[in-house]
Amino acid sequence: MEDYVLIIGADVSLRERSLAGALRAASGRPVFTVSLHKEAPGLRYFDGSLYSDIADHDTIIAAAEEHARRTGAKPFAVVPTNDFTVTSAALVARHFSLPHNPLRSVELCRDKLAMKQAFANAGVPVPKFAGFTSYAELEQLAGEFAFPVVIKPRQMAGSLGVIKVDRAEDLADIYERSVAAVESLSGQANSPEDLFQIEEYIDYPYEVSVEVAHLGGERFVLAVTDKQLGEEPYFVELGHVVPSVHTANAALIDWALRACEVLGIEYGVAHFEAKVGVDGDIRVIEVAARTGGDSILDLVEDVYGVNPYELHVRSYLGQEADHEKLTPRGIAAVAFLKAPSGTLTEVRKSAGILNSPDIKFYSITAQVGDRVLPLTSWREREGFVRFTWPDREVAYGGEPLTDNLVQAREIVAEIFAVD
Repeated sequence: MEDYVLIIGADVSLRERSLAGALRAASGRPVFTVSLHKEAPGLRYFDGSLYSDIADHDTIIAAAEEHARRTGAKPFAVVPTNDFTVTSAALVARHFSLPHNPLRSVELCRDKLAMKQAFANAGVPVPKFAGFTSYAELEQLAGEFAFPVVIKPRQMAGSLGVIKVDRAEDLADIYERSVAAVESLSGQANSPEDLFQIEEYIDYPYEVSVEVAHLGGERFVLAVTDKQLGEEPYFVELGHVVPSVHTANAALIDWALRACEVLGIEYGVAHFEAKVGVDGDIRVIEVAARTGGDSILDLVEDVYGVNPYELHVRSYLGQEADHEKLTPRGIAAVAFLKAPSGTLTEVRKSAGILNSPDIKFYSITAQVGDRVLPLTSWREREGFVRFTWPDREVAYGGEPLTDNLVQAREIVAEIFAVD
């Protein structure tokens, strides 16, 4: 049996196009993924799967070794797709002597405190920050910061536990909320649960992400995305738009490339996030040594005609860069559906508004009887809608498009009934 390309985390929601990219890059080799359960519905689309926790490299290695014993086939490349798989993928790849990002780079990308320190040492503009492991430490550190501040877990993702604190008297309550959010994962992240960070709150109106490809020894930008956040004190992403109005911002592009260089990222597509002020000032939030989530790469593919997952996998396969300057074809966006809090009494999936020609795809993840909770992380969203406007152009340097959010609110009002 032929050795296979192993994509860890490929069956995670909103990363389904990673399979299409992997199949193209693999040039006929089998494409496997990793899943904890054999009943996962997406597994039937892969050539095979190793059954393990995606964040536990030891059990993935054991599953791969057992598969090799039975079939003779072993991993030909090991590719991460989300934060919880960056470390496990690198360690599995090292075990099989395959290409991977340096473990030091992986450590920096997983630990927001170590990352921020590396950036500060290299002159990359970041908010003021400090790390803590207990409320006593946080209380002492808070005296060195001007409120509002932000507290966040150091090794989580998806805005889980990231909360703004407006006043010192709210610190204890919000700390407990952040801790509870981390503990609610019940160890799924395979990371310490007592590592936190306090940061200066950056009151800038624009948040963007930049997808940076590392391929054949080259580092180059694929696309810039406008990120749309929900209401504070949380920072949950409710939408994304590609291309960003900041796509031509040379300083932003330079900092994205520089940040990846500082972290020592060598393989794959990295996900860079930053805040941009009205005066053009930039503060780097974080960088992940894996592909962006929330359908951002799907939007890049809609607009530029290139599947970034293909480039991501090609990098780990040691293939050379073959890219030209990407020209956008219209605008693509995603918006996440958020119903009012309460109990869902009706979900009208056949609502006429969903037949709009602007909508490419949608998914409703809530069902009648579900309890709708306030929005604190990605887990409290009730679905999403993908939009494409192939004949529209971005107002570069202007204000970001919000049509996706407007239509999402209309859809929520049309399809959800809440008691």
